[in-house]
Amino acid sequence: MSHGFYVSGMLPNQYSRFCQASNIGTIGETTMNSIFQKYAPVVSQLVKESYETALLEEIASYEELQEGIDIVTDARHGTRKNSMYTDVVCLGARTHKVLRVETISKVDCTSAQKHELIGTERIYEYFKNLRDEYQVKIRVHCHDRNTSVNKFIRINGIDTESTNDTWHATKNIAKEIKTICSGPRYKEGQTWHPELSDKAASIKTHLYWAMKNCNKDPVKLKLSLLNIVEHYKNNHEHCSELSRCKTDSNYEPTKYLIKDPKAEMLLGRALMNTQVYKSPTDYVHCMDSYYVESFNNAILQSHDKRINFSKQVYILRTNLAILDWNEHVNRQTTSLKTVQDAKNPRRQLQVKSLKRKSYNMWSEIWDQLVQIYLDL
Repeated sequence: MSHGFYVSGMLPNQYSRFCQASNIGTIGETTMNSIFQKYAPVVSQLVKESYETALLEEIASYEELQEGIDIVTDARHGTRKNSMYTDVVCLGARTHKVLRVETISKVDCTSAQKHELIGTERIYEYFKNLRDEYQVKIRVHCHDRNTSVNKFIRINGIDTESTNDTWHATKNIAKEIKTICSGPRYKEGQTWHPELSDKAASIKTHLYWAMKNCNKDPVKLKLSLLNIVEHYKNNHEHCSELSRCKTDSNYEPTKYLIKDPKAEMLLGRALMNTQVYKSPTDYVHCMDSYYVESFNNAILQSHDKRINFSKQVYILRTNLAILDWNEHVNRQTTSLKTVQDAKNPRRQLQVKSLKRKSYNMWSEIWDQLVQIYLDL
């Protein structure tokens, strides 16, 4: 019963109310605490083994390991406000499995905003200690543009390149571009222009394409962004040879052509104010933090942001979420289905229908726990 309570992610009051409503007995607090003292070390040991297995799988996914592996990190606060604990999660960029999670508390630092930097420093120390055993170093580190982490990597990560998540860089692009697409009539030609009214969404697509096809060259990335203006002027001299505007002899622009120099100036100024243009070296790898954000969402099954857990219980629930994620993150797909959002008609997603979870880790925990009691 206690094993089922822990792995299900239930809260203590939910367990108590469920047992009372079902008219079945409950485990006393003393007994539950006694079981917890044996249960938590078992899970911690399995997590350590999971870290090692995940790292070996990540290493095996690289044909040449001399340059190192790529990682993605993100910080997740335990509660919505004034969080006591923060999990700094590190995933392998290719296997998407958790390689390390560092839990930082306000005992380590009273400022929750500094927890991500402290956790990142500990992750680098962890990999540094593993270097002799596994001969592995970090080649590229992707994160959601925490400036403190950028500075830490620049100063201390001698062989590591820092790259920022593309989604965070572009999520507000359409909103920012809309400011030059519409406005009051008396400011027409000054802060906005009608020739730009249909370009907000497509410019975001251009940015993604530019990051993906820059061949890790920051100069090429900046030129690709500036070429957006020329493309909408119907000047395709510097467009990609694979673009439809060059390959299709019957190509006709679907957007309003830019003919007014004022519209050209407004769009060019807006593009140069984007974070991607200002810091092109941070986006040339075109990496995203999709999987680490997904892990932060999946961990909510064990962690309720409204509840403040004790440190031991918090770490146990985090460890159970890690075991769940590492076992199931790359499970097979049974089929694909296309989902179209009415609010976003341009966006058609291929959603995977995944196989059911196997939860083999539950059996491993149970077997080791039973063995402990048999040995007593």
